[in-house]
Amino acid sequence: MIERNGPSSETYGLLGRVYKDRWEAAAKANDSIAARGLLRKAIDAYLKGFETDWRDAYPGINAVTLMEIADPPDPRREKLKPIVRYAVDRKIANGEPDYWDHATLLEIAVLEKDRSAAEEALGDALGSVREKWEPETTIRNLRLIREARQKRNEPVQWAENIERELLKKT
Repeated sequence: MIERNGPSSETYGLLGRVYKDRWEAAAKANDSIAARGLLRKAIDAYLKGFETDWRDAYPGINAVTLMEIADPPDPRREKLKPIVRYAVDRKIANGEPDYWDHATLLEIAVLEKDRSAAEEALGDALGSVREKWEPETTIRNLRLIREARQKRNEPVQWAENIERELLKKT
């Protein structure tokens, strides 16, 4: 599709999701070598999607999240987080924000270890849920972040509470 129609944030986002699902399956199967390669491919696809159109926060937040859970974490995530935040802030300022806008801010706040901002974004996200699968998707990403941080012995208790609050909406 990319060769035929040219690059787009949406197409790279879909490709990133395919690699992300394959990475998760390889990790669950304890195929650590394949998992590392698939994680890099997922990060690369999401990053290309965000770079194609930085106004689309979806591939950006996924790139940053996967960079956080990589072992070791990808240092590029620190430069990308404020850009992803700016992209979603602009979208919110220019129209009617939806669940995904608030969920993106929630995920960024968790990535930045900013409990106060995370709780504020959580309230906005919970008030914007339309379908039960929306918080399920956010829980999945937050769980991946939490598990990676637990492996690095980083405190995550307050982030677990956010997952539990989202679970109530599923």
